[in-house]
Amino acid sequence: MSNSAPNSSVSVVIPFFQRERGLLKRSVSSILDQEGVSNSQIIVVDDDSPISARDELSELIATTDSITVIEQENAGPGAARNAALDHIASDCTYIAFMDSDDWWESGFLKTAVDALDQGNDLFFCDTQRQSVEGTRFEWNKQEGLNLTPQEHQLLDASLETYRFDGDFFDYAIVRSNIISTSALVYRRSSKPELRFNTQLFNGQDRLFKLSLCQSITRVAFCAKTLVSEGLGVNIFDSAGWGTGKSLTLLTNYIRLAKCILATLTLTKAQRVHVNNQLQESRYSMVANLMHLIKSKQPIEWTRIWTTIKIDPLFAVFFLPNVMRLLLAKRSSSPQKT
Repeated sequence: MSNSAPNSSVSVVIPFFQRERGLLKRSVSSILDQEGVSNSQIIVVDDDSPISARDELSELIATTDSITVIEQENAGPGAARNAALDHIASDCTYIAFMDSDDWWESGFLKTAVDALDQGNDLFFCDTQRQSVEGTRFEWNKQEGLNLTPQEHQLLDASLETYRFDGDFFDYAIVRSNIISTSALVYRRSSKPELRFNTQLFNGQDRLFKLSLCQSITRVAFCAKTLVSEGLGVNIFDSAGWGTGKSLTLLTNYIRLAKCILATLTLTKAQRVHVNNQLQESRYSMVANLMHLIKSKQPIEWTRIWTTIKIDPLFAVFFLPNVMRLLLAKRSSSPQKT
């Protein structure tokens, strides 16, 4: 790294739990290879990983003093990120995140810092995930929700950076998945106390991003794809429909929606949107449960009781959702003539 503005420092947070060697070294190397930025700190939190972070990074640690490794008992990625956030120096200007199997193009940090130094509080760019067609900016494209650069204020034509024109929090409520955590950099002073909710096993990122977006007004983005996302090790990524894992995932979706409703200040329209997502998660939970019963697969009933404890209305809407499911099956069945 070289030639950065001395007044802008960046701390990069990496939670680490991997079973495949070489991924973390690739991620950290991509940070060390950033062009135009030198004032940075890399904090890796080894969340009791089967592969030691120190062993993975031993060659890199020997060449630089910008890498810090923190070791802790396994507590999940949210707790690992929180440990790193607690370790960041108070005079740090910007905070970035990196998942341990993702990597940055060499111009990512320079583009982010340049946009943030112009008075913006949050920066993100487009990303490409392995084995997924299209970039994040292309996911779930629909009229009125597409991120069209030409509709926003140009910051730098050569870097293809723009300032978002409009209410970004309102946009993020519907399209929060447009921001990969590994493509997000924000001004620490915007919300220095913000931490990840460790009660969520999946969706911690979404709640964190929404909480951050509600606290800021100036958002910049880059139309270029500057981040590559790996496959990840999250069990939820392989939670297929109609499996026991899917019940765990849906319970967490319900918990996430309840957290959003309880912790964020929402407009009537935003609350309706989140409640609709909550209701769809309840319905999907019932549909998955009925499938497991019909196919005589094992069911973790404690998951159902946990869901009812989190969301008592799940029980209230259980029979209506069963009726909705039966009607949907009847309407999709071929009619006899």
